Amino acid sequence: MSIDRQLALSRAFLLKDENSLDAATMAVAEQLSGKMNLTLGEAVSVLGNNQIAEVAGFLSESLNCQQLEQVCDTDTYDLEQAREWGVTEPQYCLAHEIALIAHMTEHKREGLD
Repeated sequence: MSIDRQLALSRAFLLKDENSLDAATMAVAEQLSGKMNLTLGEAVSVLGNNQIAEVAGFLSESLNCQQLEQVCDTDTYDLEQAREWGVTEPQYCLAHEIALIAHMTEHKREGLD
């Protein structure tokens, strides 16, 4: 489950009526499904576990961009946190990627990038 980060960032940036986290969630889900113009509800359904969106929100609020840029892999992902949220390692890493894209989208919208 590989996400083209730049493509997702470009798509999320275009979703100007959505907050950055929702836009990132929708952009990633569109890549995963191959469908465009998903609603947020449809995007969460595509993710397969609504907790992924919740974890993405938590990570987006609790980590900064530099922390989110670290690769999410078996050495760096938080196993205890994943258990608490009821997500698998790949789902946690997907949430991590959504959170990073949300931060990148926010920075781009604010003209910081």
